[in-house]
Amino acid sequence: MGSNILLVCLSLSVLILPILGKPVNVGSPSPQEAGGDTHGKEKETGLEYDQYLRQVVEVLESDPSFRKKLETANVSDIKNGNVAMYLEMVGHNVRTALDELKRQEVARLQELTHLKMQANGRAGIRHFEIPSHLDFKNPHSFEMSDLKNLILKTTADLEELDKKKNEEFKEYEMEKEYEKKQHLNLLPEEERKKEEDRLEQLKKKHANHPKLNHPGSKDQLEEVWDKVDHLEDQDFNPKTFFYTHDLNGDFEWSIEEVEALLQLELDKVYDARNSPDEDDPLEREQDMSRMRKHIFTEMDLNKDYRITIQEFLNYTGTQGDRAEFNQDDGWKTVDENPVFSEEEYQEFIKSHHDQPSKDLKFVPEHIQGQQQPPLNQHQGEQQP
Repeated sequence: MGSNILLVCLSLSVLILPILGKPVNVGSPSPQEAGGDTHGKEKETGLEYDQYLRQVVEVLESDPSFRKKLETANVSDIKNGNVAMYLEMVGHNVRTALDELKRQEVARLQELTHLKMQANGRAGIRHFEIPSHLDFKNPHSFEMSDLKNLILKTTADLEELDKKKNEEFKEYEMEKEYEKKQHLNLLPEEERKKEEDRLEQLKKKHANHPKLNHPGSKDQLEEVWDKVDHLEDQDFNPKTFFYTHDLNGDFEWSIEEVEALLQLELDKVYDARNSPDEDDPLEREQDMSRMRKHIFTEMDLNKDYRITIQEFLNYTGTQGDRAEFNQDDGWKTVDENPVFSEEEYQEFIKSHHDQPSKDLKFVPEHIQGQQQPPLNQHQGEQQP
C-alpha cells in the first residue's frame, strides 16, 4: 500500500493526474488526442520535470527493501518527505542508477539555462530560478535531500495545478458566457429573440434528465449492477460488485476503474451526439472529476487514491446494509452549481476584454446608449 502512496506523491501519472484532470483547452486538440493515438502511453503530470520524476519512481520501485519499508509507512511520512531516510537501505545498483538520473537532469537543466541565455541575453540570468526538485549544489549523486525535495516539490506543484485547473474551468465558463452575449448583441432584434429562444430550449432540454444518484450510493451502484453488469435478476452483492469492476484483478479500484462506474450516471445528462450548446463535453469532464473526488473522499480512508475491498465494504456494509450507503441525496451538476459570481464575471470582462460589460439583456446595438436600462437589469452595471 505504501508504494501506491509513493506514486501519489511522485509519479502521479496513474494516480494524481486523473484527479486533477486536464487543464481546460478551448483550442484544437493535439494530433495524438485527435487521432486517439495514446495506446501504451502514460498521461503526463504537467510538471516541467515529469520525465525525471517518472524515472526516479521506476528505479525506487524496483528495490525490494525500499518497497517493504513503504508498506509500513504512513501517508504523512510519505507526503512530508520523511521516507527519504529509507534511501540508505537501497542496493548499490539502485543508488548508481539514481546518481545517473540526477546527472542527466542537472545536464538538462544546464542546457535549458544555456538556451534561455542565448534567447534572452543577460535578462535570462535575472529570471533564472534555482530548481528546487533536487539538490542543485551537489550535481553528482542522488541523496536523501534529493528524494525529499522531489516529494515536497511535487506535492506543492500538484496542489497548485489543482487550483489552476479549477480556475481555468471557471475562466472557460465565463468566456463562454461572454461570447454568447456578444453573439446575441450583434444580431438584429428579431434574430436575437429567436436565438435566445433556441438557447433557452436547449437549456431546458439539458436540464430535463432523470434524477442523478449520489455518487457511490447504493442507488447509483445498483444501476450499474442492473444495466451494465446485467445482474438485475440478482440481489446487489458488494463483494461481487467490487470484484466485477476490479478490471485488472489487483484487488483495488484505481481512479480509472472508479471513473468507469460513473459513465452511466453522466450519460443521463450529457449526450455526445448533442451540440456543445446543449451538452458541453468539458462540463461533463468537470462533473466526472467532482463525482470521482467525492467517491474517494467517502471511501478512500488512507488517502492513497486506491480503494481496497475492505475500504469498499467499510463504506457499503458487508451486505450493502450500511445506512450511509443506502442514503441518496441526489447530485447537482456543474450548471446547477454556479461556477462564478457576477462580481467575478465583471472583473473577468475588464481584465480579458478591456471593456465594460454589455447589457445583460442584449439591447440591440442600434439603440444602445440611447435609453436608460430597464428596471429589471442588474443594478450598478457600468454603461458604455
